[in-house]
Amino acid sequence: MAKYKVAVATNDGINVNVHFGHAAAFDVYEVDDVSGKFEKVEVRKKPEHCDGSCGHREIENSSMLTAAKNLSDLDYVLCAQIGPHAIQALARFDVRAFDIELSVEEAIAKINLYRNKLAQRALKQKDHQNG
Repeated sequence: MAKYKVAVATNDGINVNVHFGHAAAFDVYEVDDVSGKFEKVEVRKKPEHCDGSCGHREIENSSMLTAAKNLSDLDYVLCAQIGPHAIQALARFDVRAFDIELSVEEAIAKINLYRNKLAQRALKQKDHQNG
């Protein structure tokens, strides 16, 4: 049974409804990839010196990299909106970011479905290679 972590930008704990650059904190959920069950395990605050404009600056900007590094131990970040520079900064730490406006429950279910499809595709490719 594998687990993974998802950070969610939310201001009500129910919906993914905050832009990455405007999130003061992220709710972090641990998800079981077999059952899809999840639980909130922490609230992670944005580093104080990240000024909220992380999605609008060049990747090399230290505050953007600091914000991405703060989330570097997670697998996914879900926001109502996220700019390309923030996506690239998170990708440097192998964190995938998605902009999605759904309930937290629906968004995590979509991520779990996405993960399962990727796993099935990888198995099919492996079977095809082993022929």
